[in-house]
Amino acid sequence: MSLGADVVRWIRKRTKIPNFHARWIRRSFSPDIQISALSCPRGNAKTWLYGWLGACAMTPGSPLWREGVEVLGVSASFEQSRVMMNFLRANVEGNGELYRHLDSGQRLALTHSRTNTKMRILSSSGKRAMGLSQFHTILADEPGSWEERGGELMWNALRQSLGKLPGQRLLLIGTRAPAPENGWWPSLLESGSFGRQHVELVAAPDDAPWDSWTTIRKVNPLVSVSAELRKTTLAERDEARRNQSLIPAFRAFRLNQMVETTKAVLVPAETWRRVEAREVPPREGKPILGLDLGSERSWSGAWALWSNGRAEAYALAPGIPDLAEREKQDAMPRGIYRKLYDDGVLLVDEGLRVSRPEVLIDHLVDVGIDPELVLADRFCLGALRDAIDGRWPIAERVTRWSEATEDIAAFRKLAEDGPLSIVPQCRALARVSLGQAHVKSDDQGSLRIEKKQHGRSRDDVAVAATLAAGEVVRRARVMPRPRWRLVGMSG
Repeated sequence: MSLGADVVRWIRKRTKIPNFHARWIRRSFSPDIQISALSCPRGNAKTWLYGWLGACAMTPGSPLWREGVEVLGVSASFEQSRVMMNFLRANVEGNGELYRHLDSGQRLALTHSRTNTKMRILSSSGKRAMGLSQFHTILADEPGSWEERGGELMWNALRQSLGKLPGQRLLLIGTRAPAPENGWWPSLLESGSFGRQHVELVAAPDDAPWDSWTTIRKVNPLVSVSAELRKTTLAERDEARRNQSLIPAFRAFRLNQMVETTKAVLVPAETWRRVEAREVPPREGKPILGLDLGSERSWSGAWALWSNGRAEAYALAPGIPDLAEREKQDAMPRGIYRKLYDDGVLLVDEGLRVSRPEVLIDHLVDVGIDPELVLADRFCLGALRDAIDGRWPIAERVTRWSEATEDIAAFRKLAEDGPLSIVPQCRALARVSLGQAHVKSDDQGSLRIEKKQHGRSRDDVAVAATLAAGEVVRRARVMPRPRWRLVGMSG
């Protein structure tokens, strides 16, 4: 382990290094290791460690210095690559050497001027996963945040590039999340150390009490030396205690547990039980109506939301196949669709494989819903205009990541803090739809609802609910202008 010990000594001459970082470095640079991974919670100086390893490789006379040989860095995004480059540049400043820095908007590189030794930093796009065999040391930052498809391509390319130069190593540093549970990064961590692979996983046991300070401190070594990290972590824990929808993120990022954060529920079951327990106020004024119209054989969903929190939900299904057959296809409990139909909240467009939007609109009129505004995605907007036939104003809600994030956050806020409530006859339909609504997060933390089962998820009512909630919350704030475009008015 002499090379690893030399690297630790080199870093310690310049800065303090946590003991668990030092242990990992010593093992990672032993002669029998080619791939080494370190996973620990956020805030434990992983990117800092990345920057010092890069500086060691880019400083003449250091243990990792190989004159004329390139070093590679890989990160989740180009912006994160810039963060990593800033750490690297700060760590080589003042060492008496001259460097050239390249930031073209597409490429990032630091070059030692005298010897042309270079470190390049790439984002995790699969398009860049070519020609990687010339690198001596490869440093991968936060693999759990890499693009799902492109990241896997990059991982395969990096792994296959090893063995073409003497002493090549691939070092991966990051939290488990937000990678999908069956993705390559969690699988690598779970496989542990064997052969030429070394893995160190710092994570709380799944059955440990998530909000216990003993649990938190054990897997976050730096909270004992960093007052700011301790303060931030405790604040996040206390917030998660108050708002249970934040618990999965706390467990994933502060305890490094394998929690399904990329496909999370829209609201936790406990939160929804509180929604159903609230007293339902009467209809006062006009509601906001969210609509999610299905295409082909999909369902359509409607969610009427009043400013006092009252909510009513309705859905429309095609008549072919019938409800019993549809239950089998959707793997739903037997008789649940029939019960929703008998309760008058699930409509069926008998004899048709593709339902007509006007059936749902006419039913809303029949039950006395007269919305102030209808919000819908631009998809099927023409059919919606025809169905409404000038009775209500329609606003097109563009469901980009940013807009979807705002609407989802609004629905969660109304559910968690109030005053969201739902009339008793609509509760079963809401439960079915919420159970099918999975929320996906991108690399920047933006959210949107994705289909759990393509073409067979009954999340339409939940999607409509987020549209309505987003508008109600926006109206409760002072906004400079609406984020939708009016596309229809009553005559």
